Amino acid sequence: MTIHILIVDDEQPIRESLQGLFEDEGYLVSTAPSGEEAVARFRKHPVDCIFLDIWMPGIDGLETMSRIKQMDADVPVIMMSGHATIDTAVRATKLGAFDFIEKPFASEKLLILLRNAIEKRRLATENFDLRQENSRVSSQLIGDSPVIQEVRKAIKKASMKDTPVMIVGEHGTGKSIVARLLHEASQRQGKPYIIFHPRTLSEEDVRHELFGYEKGAFVGALYTQRGRLEAAHEGVIYFEEITQVPLSLQQCLLQAIQEKRVQRQGNQKQHPCDVRLIMSSCCTQDILLSSNALLPELYAKMNGTTICMPKLKDRLEDIPALLTFLAQEQLESLGGEPVTFSDDVIALLRVYDWPGNIRELRNYVERCHILCSGQMLTVENMLPLDASQQKPSFAAVPDDSVLMDGFHDARKQFERSYIIHHLEKNDWNVSKTAADIGMERSQLHRKIKSHDLTPPNK
Repeated sequence: MTIHILIVDDEQPIRESLQGLFEDEGYLVSTAPSGEEAVARFRKHPVDCIFLDIWMPGIDGLETMSRIKQMDADVPVIMMSGHATIDTAVRATKLGAFDFIEKPFASEKLLILLRNAIEKRRLATENFDLRQENSRVSSQLIGDSPVIQEVRKAIKKASMKDTPVMIVGEHGTGKSIVARLLHEASQRQGKPYIIFHPRTLSEEDVRHELFGYEKGAFVGALYTQRGRLEAAHEGVIYFEEITQVPLSLQQCLLQAIQEKRVQRQGNQKQHPCDVRLIMSSCCTQDILLSSNALLPELYAKMNGTTICMPKLKDRLEDIPALLTFLAQEQLESLGGEPVTFSDDVIALLRVYDWPGNIRELRNYVERCHILCSGQMLTVENMLPLDASQQKPSFAAVPDDSVLMDGFHDARKQFERSYIIHHLEKNDWNVSKTAADIGMERSQLHRKIKSHDLTPPNK
Protein backbone atom coordinates (compact mmCIF):
# COMPACT_ATOMS: atom_id res chain seq x y z
CA MET A 1 0.00 0.00 0.00
CA THR A 2 1.36 3.44 -0.94
CA ILE A 3 1.84 5.84 1.97
CA HIS A 4 0.23 9.25 1.34
CA ILE A 5 1.86 12.36 2.85
CA LEU A 6 0.54 15.94 3.01
CA ILE A 7 3.03 18.84 3.21
CA VAL A 8 1.62 22.15 4.44
CA ASP A 9 3.83 25.25 4.19
CA ASP A 10 3.32 28.73 2.78
CA GLU A 11 6.82 28.68 1.23
CA GLN A 12 6.80 27.02 -2.19
CA PRO A 13 10.52 26.07 -2.22
CA ILE A 14 10.08 24.11 1.01
CA ARG A 15 7.01 22.32 -0.32
CA GLU A 16 8.83 21.38 -3.52
CA SER A 17 11.99 20.29 -1.68
CA LEU A 18 10.12 17.99 0.71
CA GLN A 19 7.91 16.67 -2.06
CA GLY A 20 10.96 15.69 -4.11
CA LEU A 21 12.66 14.04 -1.12
CA PHE A 22 9.64 11.91 -0.19
CA GLU A 23 8.68 11.02 -3.74
CA ASP A 24 12.23 9.75 -4.32
CA GLU A 25 11.59 7.37 -1.40
CA GLY A 26 8.43 6.05 -3.06
CA TYR A 27 5.79 7.99 -1.10
CA LEU A 28 2.70 9.64 -2.58
CA VAL A 29 2.86 13.36 -1.76
CA SER A 30 0.30 16.19 -1.81
CA THR A 31 0.98 19.80 -0.85
CA ALA A 32 -1.04 22.76 0.46
CA PRO A 33 0.09 26.41 0.83
CA SER A 34 -2.22 27.25 3.75
CA GLY A 35 -3.97 25.76 6.74
CA GLU A 36 -7.40 26.38 5.24
CA GLU A 37 -6.55 24.48 2.08
CA ALA A 38 -4.94 21.66 4.10
CA VAL A 39 -8.12 21.18 6.15
CA ALA A 40 -10.30 21.18 3.04
CA ARG A 41 -7.97 18.76 1.25
CA PHE A 42 -7.79 16.41 4.25
CA ARG A 43 -11.58 16.38 4.56
CA LYS A 44 -11.88 15.01 1.02
CA HIS A 45 -8.67 12.98 0.88
CA PRO A 46 -7.30 11.73 4.25
CA VAL A 47 -3.58 10.98 4.36
CA ASP A 48 -1.23 8.85 6.45
CA CYS A 49 1.09 11.59 7.75
CA ILE A 50 1.24 15.42 7.70
CA PHE A 51 4.24 17.77 7.77
CA LEU A 52 2.80 21.08 8.99
CA ASP A 53 4.44 24.51 9.29
CA ILE A 54 3.55 26.41 12.46
CA TRP A 55 3.69 30.00 11.21
CA MET A 56 1.47 30.62 8.18
CA PRO A 57 -0.88 33.39 7.02
CA GLY A 58 -4.52 32.74 7.92
CA ILE A 59 -4.96 29.96 10.45
CA ASP A 60 -1.63 28.90 11.90
CA GLY A 61 -0.27 25.37 12.16
CA LEU A 62 -1.59 24.71 15.65
CA GLU A 63 -5.16 25.63 14.68
CA THR A 64 -4.81 23.64 11.46
CA MET A 65 -3.69 20.59 13.43
CA SER A 66 -6.60 21.03 15.86
CA ARG A 67 -9.13 21.01 13.01
CA ILE A 68 -7.53 18.00 11.33
CA LYS A 69 -7.39 16.07 14.60
CA GLN A 70 -11.16 16.56 14.95
CA MET A 71 -11.54 14.53 11.75
CA ASP A 72 -8.87 11.92 12.54
CA ALA A 73 -7.34 11.96 16.02
CA ASP A 74 -4.74 9.33 15.13
CA VAL A 75 -3.16 10.87 12.04
CA PRO A 76 0.50 11.71 12.89
CA VAL A 77 1.36 15.40 12.47
CA ILE A 78 4.99 16.56 12.41
CA MET A 79 5.25 20.29 13.12
CA MET A 80 7.89 22.40 11.35
CA SER A 81 9.28 25.84 12.11
CA GLY A 82 12.34 27.96 11.47
CA HIS A 83 11.99 30.19 14.51
CA ALA A 84 9.93 28.47 17.17
CA THR A 85 10.49 28.59 20.90
CA ILE A 86 10.64 25.64 23.27
CA ASP A 87 7.25 26.70 24.62
CA THR A 88 5.79 26.43 21.12
CA ALA A 89 7.23 22.95 20.63
CA VAL A 90 5.88 21.81 24.02
CA ARG A 91 2.47 23.27 23.21
CA ALA A 92 2.40 21.54 19.83
CA THR A 93 3.24 18.20 21.44
CA LYS A 94 0.54 18.65 24.10
CA LEU A 95 -1.99 19.39 21.37
CA GLY A 96 -1.23 16.06 19.73
CA ALA A 97 1.76 16.60 17.42
CA PHE A 98 3.77 13.44 16.81
CA ASP A 99 7.03 15.40 16.82
CA PHE A 100 8.60 18.78 16.14
CA ILE A 101 11.44 19.59 13.74
CA GLU A 102 13.30 22.85 13.13
CA LYS A 103 14.30 24.30 9.76
CA PRO A 104 16.66 23.88 7.97
CA PHE A 105 15.99 20.13 7.75
CA ALA A 106 18.38 17.20 7.64
CA SER A 107 17.05 14.74 5.07
CA GLU A 108 17.97 11.65 7.10
CA LYS A 109 16.22 12.97 10.20
CA LEU A 110 13.10 13.76 8.17
CA LEU A 111 12.97 10.24 6.78
CA ILE A 112 13.49 8.69 10.21
CA LEU A 113 10.70 10.84 11.65
CA LEU A 114 8.43 9.83 8.80
CA ARG A 115 9.15 6.11 9.24
CA ASN A 116 8.47 6.32 12.97
CA ALA A 117 5.24 8.25 12.40
CA ILE A 118 4.02 5.73 9.82
CA GLU A 119 4.88 2.85 12.16
CA LYS A 120 2.91 4.47 14.98
CA ARG A 121 0.00 4.96 12.59
CA ARG A 122 0.21 1.31 11.52
CA LEU A 123 0.19 0.07 15.09
CA ALA A 124 -2.75 2.32 16.01
CA THR A 125 -4.68 1.04 13.00
CA GLU A 126 -3.79 -2.57 13.80
CA ASN A 127 -4.88 -2.18 17.44
CA PHE A 128 -8.12 -0.50 16.36
CA ASP A 129 -8.84 -3.31 13.90
CA LEU A 130 -8.20 -5.89 16.59
CA ARG A 131 -10.54 -4.09 19.01
CA GLN A 132 -13.17 -3.89 16.30
CA GLU A 133 -12.74 -7.56 15.44
CA ASN A 134 -12.90 -8.58 19.08
CA SER A 135 -16.06 -6.51 19.58
CA ARG A 136 -17.68 -8.01 16.49
CA VAL A 137 -16.67 -11.62 16.87
CA SER A 138 -18.01 -13.41 19.92
CA SER A 139 -15.86 -16.08 21.53
CA GLN A 140 -18.41 -18.75 20.73
CA LEU A 141 -18.43 -21.83 18.56
CA ILE A 142 -21.88 -21.85 17.00
CA GLY A 143 -23.42 -25.14 15.92
CA ASP A 144 -23.70 -28.76 17.05
CA SER A 145 -22.37 -30.63 14.04
CA PRO A 146 -20.12 -33.61 14.82
CA VAL A 147 -16.98 -31.79 13.66
CA ILE A 148 -17.69 -28.80 15.93
CA GLN A 149 -18.32 -31.12 18.86
CA GLU A 150 -14.88 -32.62 18.23
CA VAL A 151 -13.34 -29.13 18.27
CA ARG A 152 -15.00 -28.42 21.63
CA LYS A 153 -13.53 -31.64 23.03
CA ALA A 154 -10.08 -30.68 21.73
CA ILE A 155 -10.34 -27.22 23.34
CA LYS A 156 -11.31 -28.73 26.69
CA LYS A 157 -8.40 -31.18 26.54
CA ALA A 158 -5.84 -28.54 25.50
CA SER A 159 -7.05 -26.05 28.12
CA MET A 160 -5.98 -28.46 30.87
CA LYS A 161 -2.35 -28.18 29.74
CA ASP A 162 0.00 -25.21 29.52
CA THR A 163 1.96 -26.35 26.46
CA PRO A 164 1.98 -24.57 23.07
CA VAL A 165 -0.99 -25.23 20.77
CA MET A 166 -1.26 -25.17 16.98
CA ILE A 167 -4.63 -24.39 15.34
CA VAL A 168 -4.82 -25.24 11.63
CA GLY A 169 -7.55 -24.49 9.15
CA GLU A 170 -8.46 -22.40 6.11
CA HIS A 171 -9.03 -18.64 6.20
CA GLY A 172 -12.27 -17.74 7.93
CA THR A 173 -12.86 -21.00 9.79
CA GLY A 174 -12.68 -19.43 13.27
CA LYS A 175 -9.12 -20.10 14.40
CA SER A 176 -8.96 -16.85 16.41
CA ILE A 177 -12.17 -17.80 18.25
CA VAL A 178 -10.66 -21.13 19.27
CA ALA A 179 -7.48 -19.38 20.46
CA ARG A 180 -9.49 -17.06 22.72
CA LEU A 181 -11.63 -19.92 24.02
CA LEU A 182 -8.44 -21.79 24.90
CA HIS A 183 -7.20 -18.82 26.86
CA GLU A 184 -10.51 -18.27 28.66
CA ALA A 185 -10.68 -21.92 29.72
CA SER A 186 -7.07 -22.15 30.88
CA GLN A 187 -5.36 -21.39 34.19
CA ARG A 188 -4.08 -18.15 32.60
CA GLN A 189 -7.60 -16.79 32.16
CA GLY A 190 -7.75 -13.13 33.17
CA LYS A 191 -4.07 -12.57 32.33
CA PRO A 192 -2.81 -10.71 29.21
CA TYR A 193 -3.95 -12.02 25.83
CA ILE A 194 -1.73 -10.60 23.07
CA ILE A 195 -2.47 -11.12 19.37
CA PHE A 196 0.36 -10.82 16.85
CA HIS A 197 0.02 -10.97 13.08
CA PRO A 198 3.35 -10.57 11.26
CA ARG A 199 1.82 -9.86 7.82
CA THR A 200 3.56 -7.13 5.76
CA LEU A 201 6.33 -6.81 8.37
CA SER A 202 10.00 -7.20 7.53
CA GLU A 203 12.16 -9.58 9.55
CA GLU A 204 13.65 -6.67 11.47
CA ASP A 205 10.20 -5.22 12.24
CA VAL A 206 9.02 -8.62 13.49
CA ARG A 207 12.07 -8.76 15.78
CA HIS A 208 11.36 -5.27 17.14
CA GLU A 209 7.67 -6.05 17.71
CA LEU A 210 8.28 -9.36 19.48
CA PHE A 211 11.33 -8.61 21.58
CA GLY A 212 11.27 -4.80 21.89
CA TYR A 213 14.20 -2.41 21.91
CA GLU A 214 15.84 0.34 23.92
CA LYS A 215 16.07 3.97 22.89
CA GLY A 216 19.10 4.41 20.64
CA ALA A 217 19.44 0.69 19.86
CA PHE A 218 19.44 1.49 16.13
CA VAL A 219 19.00 4.46 13.82
CA GLY A 220 15.42 5.64 14.29
CA ALA A 221 14.90 4.14 17.77
CA LEU A 222 13.81 7.40 19.38
CA TYR A 223 12.08 5.75 22.32
CA THR A 224 12.06 2.48 24.27
CA GLN A 225 9.49 -0.08 23.15
CA ARG A 226 8.42 -3.11 25.15
CA GLY A 227 7.96 -6.20 22.96
CA ARG A 228 4.80 -8.29 22.61
CA LEU A 229 6.38 -11.23 24.46
CA GLU A 230 7.19 -9.06 27.43
CA ALA A 231 3.68 -7.57 27.38
CA ALA A 232 2.17 -11.08 27.44
CA HIS A 233 3.99 -12.09 30.65
CA GLU A 234 1.88 -14.57 32.69
CA GLY A 235 -0.66 -14.70 29.88
CA VAL A 236 -0.93 -15.85 26.27
CA ILE A 237 0.52 -14.67 22.96
CA TYR A 238 -1.40 -15.78 19.90
CA PHE A 239 0.34 -15.82 16.51
CA GLU A 240 -1.94 -15.54 13.50
CA GLU A 241 -0.08 -17.43 10.75
CA ILE A 242 3.10 -18.45 12.53
CA THR A 243 4.70 -19.41 9.19
CA GLN A 244 5.14 -15.70 8.41
CA VAL A 245 7.65 -15.45 11.25
CA PRO A 246 11.17 -16.13 9.85
CA LEU A 247 12.77 -19.36 11.06
CA SER A 248 15.62 -17.47 12.73
CA LEU A 249 13.11 -15.58 14.86
CA GLN A 250 11.13 -18.75 15.55
CA GLN A 251 14.35 -20.05 17.12
CA CYS A 252 14.60 -16.90 19.27
CA LEU A 253 10.92 -17.27 20.16
CA LEU A 254 11.42 -20.88 21.25
CA GLN A 255 14.39 -19.87 23.39
CA ALA A 256 12.38 -17.09 25.09
CA ILE A 257 9.50 -19.51 25.79
CA GLN A 258 11.85 -22.12 27.28
CA GLU A 259 13.91 -19.69 29.37
CA LYS A 260 10.90 -17.52 30.29
CA ARG A 261 13.10 -14.48 29.68
CA VAL A 262 13.35 -11.98 26.84
CA GLN A 263 16.03 -9.44 26.00
CA ARG A 264 15.32 -6.13 24.28
CA GLN A 265 17.59 -5.03 21.47
CA GLY A 266 20.22 -2.62 22.75
CA ASN A 267 20.22 -3.87 26.34
CA GLN A 268 21.61 -6.96 28.10
CA LYS A 269 18.92 -6.89 30.80
CA GLN A 270 16.56 -9.89 30.88
CA HIS A 271 12.83 -9.28 31.28
CA PRO A 272 10.29 -11.88 32.51
CA CYS A 273 8.43 -13.70 29.76
CA ASP A 274 6.34 -16.54 31.20
CA VAL A 275 3.84 -17.00 28.38
CA ARG A 276 1.75 -19.71 26.77
CA LEU A 277 2.16 -19.89 23.01
CA ILE A 278 -0.86 -20.40 20.74
CA MET A 279 -0.23 -20.44 16.99
CA SER A 280 -2.39 -20.78 13.90
CA SER A 281 -1.78 -21.53 10.26
CA CYS A 282 -3.74 -22.05 7.06
CA CYS A 283 -1.35 -24.89 6.22
CA THR A 284 -2.08 -28.50 7.09
CA GLN A 285 0.18 -30.35 9.52
CA ASP A 286 1.89 -32.22 6.68
CA ILE A 287 2.65 -29.01 4.76
CA LEU A 288 3.90 -27.30 7.92
CA LEU A 289 6.51 -29.98 8.42
CA SER A 290 7.47 -30.56 4.78
CA SER A 291 7.71 -26.92 3.67
CA ASN A 292 10.27 -25.83 6.29
CA ALA A 293 7.92 -23.00 7.26
CA LEU A 294 7.82 -24.11 10.90
CA LEU A 295 10.82 -24.82 13.09
CA PRO A 296 10.79 -28.59 13.88
CA GLU A 297 11.82 -27.95 17.49
CA LEU A 298 8.89 -25.55 17.88
CA TYR A 299 6.50 -28.14 16.49
CA ALA A 300 7.92 -30.76 18.84
CA LYS A 301 7.36 -28.39 21.76
CA MET A 302 3.60 -28.63 21.09
CA ASN A 303 3.70 -32.30 22.06
CA GLY A 304 1.02 -33.19 19.51
CA THR A 305 -1.47 -30.53 20.67
CA THR A 306 -3.02 -29.54 17.34
CA ILE A 307 -6.63 -28.48 16.73
CA CYS A 308 -7.98 -28.77 13.18
CA MET A 309 -10.76 -26.34 12.21
CA PRO A 310 -13.33 -27.72 9.73
CA LYS A 311 -14.38 -25.91 6.58
CA LEU A 312 -17.90 -24.49 6.59
CA LYS A 313 -18.85 -26.83 3.74
CA ASP A 314 -18.05 -29.72 6.09
CA ARG A 315 -20.58 -28.48 8.68
CA LEU A 316 -23.44 -27.14 6.54
CA GLU A 317 -25.96 -28.38 9.10
CA ASP A 318 -24.78 -25.48 11.30
CA ILE A 319 -25.90 -22.85 8.74
CA PRO A 320 -29.33 -22.13 10.36
CA ALA A 321 -27.79 -21.56 13.80
CA LEU A 322 -25.00 -19.43 12.30
CA LEU A 323 -27.49 -17.29 10.37
CA THR A 324 -29.49 -16.59 13.53
CA PHE A 325 -26.35 -15.71 15.49
CA LEU A 326 -24.79 -13.53 12.78
CA ALA A 327 -28.04 -11.66 12.09
CA GLN A 328 -28.30 -10.79 15.79
CA GLU A 329 -24.64 -9.77 15.78
CA GLN A 330 -25.29 -7.30 12.94
CA LEU A 331 -28.40 -5.95 14.65
CA GLU A 332 -26.43 -5.19 17.81
CA SER A 333 -23.54 -3.69 15.82
CA LEU A 334 -25.40 -1.59 13.23
CA GLY A 335 -28.90 -1.11 14.63
CA GLY A 336 -31.90 -0.93 12.31
CA GLU A 337 -34.35 -3.78 11.86
CA PRO A 338 -33.42 -7.49 11.85
CA VAL A 339 -33.15 -9.34 8.57
CA THR A 340 -34.55 -12.87 8.41
CA PHE A 341 -34.18 -15.77 5.97
CA SER A 342 -36.93 -17.99 4.59
CA ASP A 343 -36.63 -21.77 4.72
CA ASP A 344 -36.06 -21.87 0.96
CA VAL A 345 -33.18 -19.41 1.22
CA ILE A 346 -31.63 -21.35 4.09
CA ALA A 347 -31.89 -24.52 2.01
CA LEU A 348 -30.03 -22.81 -0.84
CA LEU A 349 -27.36 -21.48 1.50
CA ARG A 350 -26.83 -24.99 2.83
CA VAL A 351 -25.84 -26.31 -0.61
CA TYR A 352 -23.37 -23.53 -1.40
CA ASP A 353 -19.67 -24.39 -0.92
CA TRP A 354 -18.69 -21.21 1.03
CA PRO A 355 -15.05 -21.00 -0.13
CA GLY A 356 -14.51 -18.11 2.31
CA ASN A 357 -15.98 -20.16 5.19
CA ILE A 358 -17.63 -18.40 8.16
CA ARG A 359 -15.96 -15.11 7.32
CA GLU A 360 -17.68 -15.11 3.93
CA LEU A 361 -21.00 -16.00 5.58
CA ARG A 362 -20.57 -13.14 8.06
CA ASN A 363 -19.87 -10.70 5.21
CA TYR A 364 -22.97 -11.94 3.37
CA VAL A 365 -25.21 -11.52 6.42
CA GLU A 366 -23.78 -8.04 7.00
CA ARG A 367 -24.57 -7.07 3.40
CA CYS A 368 -28.10 -8.43 3.79
CA HIS A 369 -28.59 -6.46 7.00
CA ILE A 370 -27.41 -3.20 5.48
CA LEU A 371 -29.24 -3.45 2.17
CA CYS A 372 -32.35 -5.38 3.27
CA SER A 373 -32.88 -4.26 6.87
CA GLY A 374 -36.22 -5.42 8.26
CA GLN A 375 -36.97 -7.76 5.36
CA MET A 376 -37.64 -11.46 5.07
CA LEU A 377 -35.34 -12.73 2.33
CA THR A 378 -36.92 -15.18 -0.08
CA VAL A 379 -35.62 -16.89 -3.20
CA GLU A 380 -37.11 -14.04 -5.24
CA ASN A 381 -35.50 -11.12 -3.38
CA MET A 382 -32.37 -12.61 -1.79
CA LEU A 383 -29.04 -10.96 -2.49
CA PRO A 384 -26.48 -12.74 -4.66
CA LEU A 385 -23.61 -14.29 -2.79
CA ASP A 386 -21.22 -12.43 -5.09
CA ALA A 387 -21.98 -8.70 -4.73
CA SER A 388 -21.00 -8.09 -8.38
CA GLN A 389 -23.80 -10.32 -9.68
CA GLN A 390 -27.27 -8.99 -10.45
CA LYS A 391 -29.17 -12.19 -9.69
CA PRO A 392 -28.82 -14.86 -7.04
CA SER A 393 -26.20 -17.29 -8.17
CA PHE A 394 -24.17 -20.08 -6.68
CA ALA A 395 -21.42 -19.90 -9.27
CA ALA A 396 -17.85 -19.86 -8.06
CA VAL A 397 -16.81 -16.71 -6.22
CA PRO A 398 -13.30 -15.22 -6.06
CA ASP A 399 -10.77 -16.98 -3.87
CA ASP A 400 -10.57 -16.04 -0.21
CA SER A 401 -7.67 -13.61 -0.58
CA VAL A 402 -9.63 -11.57 -3.13
CA LEU A 403 -12.70 -11.56 -0.92
CA MET A 404 -10.70 -10.31 2.04
CA ASP A 405 -8.76 -7.67 0.09
CA GLY A 406 -12.00 -6.02 -1.04
CA PHE A 407 -13.89 -6.33 2.23
CA HIS A 408 -13.08 -2.91 3.70
CA ASP A 409 -14.03 -1.12 0.47
CA ALA A 410 -17.23 -3.16 0.26
CA ARG A 411 -18.10 -2.35 3.84
CA LYS A 412 -17.75 1.38 3.13
CA GLN A 413 -20.16 1.01 0.22
CA PHE A 414 -22.61 -0.90 2.41
CA GLU A 415 -22.35 1.73 5.16
CA ARG A 416 -22.98 4.49 2.63
CA SER A 417 -26.08 2.74 1.28
CA TYR A 418 -27.33 2.07 4.81
CA ILE A 419 -27.00 5.73 5.86
CA ILE A 420 -28.63 7.02 2.65
CA HIS A 421 -31.54 4.61 3.12
CA HIS A 422 -32.29 5.90 6.62
CA LEU A 423 -31.68 9.55 5.71
CA GLU A 424 -34.22 9.27 2.90
CA LYS A 425 -36.61 7.45 5.21
CA ASN A 426 -36.42 10.44 7.61
CA ASP A 427 -36.45 13.16 4.90
CA TRP A 428 -32.76 13.84 5.60
CA ASN A 429 -33.45 14.86 9.19
CA VAL A 430 -30.13 14.08 10.86
CA SER A 431 -31.48 14.00 14.43
CA LYS A 432 -34.29 11.58 13.54
CA THR A 433 -31.94 9.41 11.50
CA ALA A 434 -29.37 9.25 14.32
CA ALA A 435 -32.08 8.15 16.75
CA ASP A 436 -33.44 5.67 14.21
CA ILE A 437 -30.14 3.85 13.73
CA GLY A 438 -28.88 4.24 17.31
CA MET A 439 -25.96 6.56 16.53
CA GLU A 440 -24.80 9.80 18.14
CA ARG A 441 -25.82 12.85 16.08
CA SER A 442 -22.22 14.13 15.93
CA GLN A 443 -21.00 10.72 14.79
CA LEU A 444 -23.63 10.61 12.05
CA HIS A 445 -22.56 14.08 10.90
CA ARG A 446 -18.99 12.79 10.56
CA LYS A 447 -20.21 9.78 8.60
CA ILE A 448 -22.23 12.02 6.27
CA LYS A 449 -19.14 14.17 5.66
CA SER A 450 -16.82 11.19 5.16
CA HIS A 451 -19.19 9.74 2.53
CA ASP A 452 -19.72 13.20 0.95
CA LEU A 453 -23.53 12.92 1.20
CA THR A 454 -25.80 15.85 0.43
CA PRO A 455 -29.63 16.12 0.38
CA PRO A 456 -31.21 15.92 -3.11
CA ASN A 457 -32.35 19.58 -2.96
CA LYS A 458 -28.75 20.73 -2.50
